Amino acid sequence: MRYLVKFEKKDKMIFVSHLDAQRLFHRAVKMLRIDLKYSNGFNPHPKLSFAQPLSLGHSSVSEYMEFETGENEDVAAHRPLMLKDRFNAILPRGFKVLEAWRIPQAGKSASSFVAAAKYRIDIPFFFTYREAAMDFFGRERIRAEKPKNKGEFINIRPMIIALKPLMVDENTITLTSTLHCGSSSNLNPERMLQCFYACSGKAYDRAGVAIERVAMLGWKGDELMPLEYLCGAQT
Repeated sequence: MRYLVKFEKKDKMIFVSHLDAQRLFHRAVKMLRIDLKYSNGFNPHPKLSFAQPLSLGHSSVSEYMEFETGENEDVAAHRPLMLKDRFNAILPRGFKVLEAWRIPQAGKSASSFVAAAKYRIDIPFFFTYREAAMDFFGRERIRAEKPKNKGEFINIRPMIIALKPLMVDENTITLTSTLHCGSSSNLNPERMLQCFYACSGKAYDRAGVAIERVAMLGWKGDELMPLEYLCGAQT
């Protein structure tokens, strides 16, 4: 059987790397005595994967892990609701399984569907934030330096699907933004923020910013849908 697990990563766990999070869940699966299926070949590895890495220091309420059990696994012992509770009984504070589903055996992997991610970004308040957002989002070209090729620039404007500012209080502005995410096209929200600050005539200060991934999405026709829907999740 194949399973899809949705979990959150918060509090101090935002400083746990993606690789360490993978190791943590692999150990959790072992502790639950789940019989993972392994790949074939000279160096077999467990069929356990994550949809899309999360940047260090970002929180999330929409992370996905997928795994496949072996032929001898007792399916009745791992019903999705039971899996959710069993994971949460052993995971450290900051990690929490929100949902678990069975997915079709022959279906595509969750990571193959990922095309976009929605973020909630809290930044310090400034008076001209609405005009700055309208100007930024209205541009046809937004230049950003390539992270690994200094001096080379790309246009990130096509990677920004949506951007909406909301004033929460006198100290904080919340930006909700949907950005390209995945293997074919990916925009880190911090790169978008750096350009937004530059367009606003302000210096970007990472220390005053909080970034949370609130959804991981894929295309179905011309509409973005959650991964569990695209994977054919079953309770």
